[in-house]
Amino acid sequence: MRNDLESRIESLEKRTRLLLGALLVTLSLALLGAAPSADPEDGTVRAARFELMDAEGRVRGELSFREGAPAFSLLDEAGQDRLSLNHDAGGTALFIRDEAGVIRLGAAHFAHGGGGFALHGPDSKGAAVLYYDDSGSLSFYDPDGNSTLRLPEGSD
Repeated sequence: MRNDLESRIESLEKRTRLLLGALLVTLSLALLGAAPSADPEDGTVRAARFELMDAEGRVRGELSFREGAPAFSLLDEAGQDRLSLNHDAGGTALFIRDEAGVIRLGAAHFAHGGGGFALHGPDSKGAAVLYYDDSGSLSFYDPDGNSTLRLPEGSD
């Protein structure tokens, strides 16, 4: 069981790195297509919001500010936020949402130094949470939010 869990965590970490790489490539391409600044000699592009549009004119990505903090989002065909990267005073977080907008995977680094991954079930019912600060823990929750397993036992 432990080897299977470790391989799943490694796979999740690899997928997260790939998603972050894709996010950076997408952001770079979006910025290359942005309008020049008022001072083209300077080469700086400035705006409060950037939008990535598909061939049908729908917004499919955006780089903007939400509640005063920078945020990047990729949207599906219906305009639903499916992947977002946010940073504020509390830390930095990456969220992947399902077609209903429910966060199914979250990765975060908190301002206090800790960080982790959370995998959520449908409708956010049930979860597996890997957390690390000074020590690590892995916790599982049933669909009612009750802790079913915590490793190491007795960790908070």
